[in-house]
Amino acid sequence: KTEIIWDDNTYPGIIENISASGVNVLTDELPPEIDFLPDEAIELKFQPLTGETIILKCTIMWTTKIPPQNVRHRIGMEITGPSRDKFNVL
Repeated sequence: KTEIIWDDNTYPGIIENISASGVNVLTDELPPEIDFLPDEAIELKFQPLTGETIILKCTIMWTTKIPPQNVRHRIGMEITGPSRDKFNVL
């Protein structure tokens, strides 16, 4: 599980895939007026199995709404910070 921190708000989601350079997240259901846009800054807050809290700074690379209701989003992000060398979860 993760929290997406964007535009001074927090939204719940699930990390579907994570690598040394990027993250793919599926959000929970969100209000239909929410639109994540490419090139926007975003943060992810989560706890890996080690139990520590990690906050990753990311840039949205792509996003899509999931049909048929279009209230869930799949978001691909590039990790921009902190340095991947600071933690050993990726």
